[in-house]
Amino acid sequence: MPLIGEREGRAGAGRLFVFLDGLEFIAGTDAYERVLEPLREFGSYRYYKNRLEEDHLLEERVRDAHAVFLDWSNLDAALLEKCRNLEIVSYIGVGAANFVDIAAATALGIVVTNTPDYGNRSVAEHALGLILAVARRIAWGDRDLRAGRWTSWDREGIQVSGRSIGLVGMGAVGKEMARLCHAFGLRVFYYDVERKPEMEDIAAFLDMEELFSSCDIISLHVAYTPRTRDLIGEKEISLMREGAILINTSRGEVLDHDALARALEAGRIAGAGLDNFPGEPRPDLSRLVRLDQVVLTPHIAFNTREAKDRMTEIAVENVAAFYRGEPRNVMNPSAIKGR
Repeated sequence: MPLIGEREGRAGAGRLFVFLDGLEFIAGTDAYERVLEPLREFGSYRYYKNRLEEDHLLEERVRDAHAVFLDWSNLDAALLEKCRNLEIVSYIGVGAANFVDIAAATALGIVVTNTPDYGNRSVAEHALGLILAVARRIAWGDRDLRAGRWTSWDREGIQVSGRSIGLVGMGAVGKEMARLCHAFGLRVFYYDVERKPEMEDIAAFLDMEELFSSCDIISLHVAYTPRTRDLIGEKEISLMREGAILINTSRGEVLDHDALARALEAGRIAGAGLDNFPGEPRPDLSRLVRLDQVVLTPHIAFNTREAKDRMTEIAVENVAAFYRGEPRNVMNPSAIKGR
């Protein structure tokens, strides 16, 4: 797709800023020009609505850029090497490690930022929705009716209120989830590498093994880092109670999907609700789509008008702050030290 829009920077602002994707999160040209206006103090911008089939055009679009904004396009080490002017990558979202080779960027002195806390409530609400969809057989019943089957007698659900939920990760989204679940009548437990005493009036701390073995529902809310890759695997899933439910709205790479599929196929756990997958946006779902007790959504937990407006504004402010000498939301601080 050709260039969608561009604006020159103010006098003397000679840098080039390139948006590969993400501005469609903002409703309308007038709105995105308003959001991007702070950039013109530091340079000009171009906006492409990049699509997967246009990946071969990435180098042409970003090789002269000083800053690149992206959401689902991939900047690997080979491409970063060719971007001689590049100083900062502003990822529009949280999981930049899925789309930017952060180690390569750091070695090249390229700062990578993300947009934390833009949609904590939106993601938590989606996670709660997945719990209900799995526990009450909502998606299953929807498919029955669309296929002309009336199966009310065959779709016994699980009452969620009064059950126990274990949250893996008590960051910003985990805290929102704890509040929602507590209000919903769930008994809330959590595991995190750091205790969160400010939350322990509504959520009790458990170690990981006890959390998995004692809770009716497990919900994942951890950031994707090298330490959390495959954090939840065969061992953890084998500890889950018979009839338990697993929810993931964090990142696909933190969960061993083959181990999950085996547990579901064997009937060891009741179901799963998943919004994130390895290999997005072309994940291998061949085993999971055959399982009726699984609810799948295409990475949309963040996708509310409120969250989308905020995430792009934060991404733009990250770049403006960087050029003011006040870097924020930096994922690789050592890149700054090396500049």
